Amino acid sequence: MNVKDFIRQFNARYPDVDRCARNNSREITELEGRLGVPLPQSFRMFLSELSNGMFLLDSEPVGGCSSESPCGEICMTKVILPDLPEQVAVAGLTEKVEASRLVSFTMFDAAALSNDHWVFIYEEGIPNDEYRLGFISQRSKAIVTTLHSFEEWLTILWQHDEEEGAGVPVFHALYPNAEERDRLLEQDGGT
Repeated sequence: MNVKDFIRQFNARYPDVDRCARNNSREITELEGRLGVPLPQSFRMFLSELSNGMFLLDSEPVGGCSSESPCGEICMTKVILPDLPEQVAVAGLTEKVEASRLVSFTMFDAAALSNDHWVFIYEEGIPNDEYRLGFISQRSKAIVTTLHSFEEWLTILWQHDEEEGAGVPVFHALYPNAEERDRLLEQDGGT
C-alpha cells in the first residue's frame, strides 16, 4: 500500500484522530540535516501529509521532526540504544551494518514496553531513499527481522488494524507467537 492510499484510508476510517501538526518540507530537511541522511520519500510524505509523528493505530509510536512530536524526534538509533555496537548483525544474513546507518522512526515497542523498535537502514543510491527497515532488539543489539520498505510496514500495520480497538504492532503481526518473538529478540542476528 502506498502512503497516499494509507493516508486516504486512515482519514476515512479515523476522521477524528488527532494528527498533530504536519511538517513542512523545511522542517523535514532540517531533520535530515541533523540526522546526516535523507529520509525515504514515502516517510517524508507521511510526515508532511498525515502527522508530525503519532501513536499510529494505538500500536506504533512513530517519531516526528522535533521533540514536540507526541512520540519524540526521529533519531539515530544510538540515541535510543547508546550501547549499540558499531557493527549491527542482521538476522538470517551474514551482513552487518554500521550503527551510523540506522535511523529510528519508531521510538520503542509499545506492546512489549521495551526499546525494541523499527529503524531505516540507510544505504546510498536507493531510488527515492526507500531503504529497508529493520526491527532492532534492545537485548541482542541485532536486527532480528527486515522489511523491504516503509510502505510494506504500513501495509502490514493497516491489514492488522482492528478498527474497534488498538491495532497490532507490525512485529507482532509478523510473529504472532510470543515464544517466537522472544526467541528472535534473544538471537544475535547471525543465527
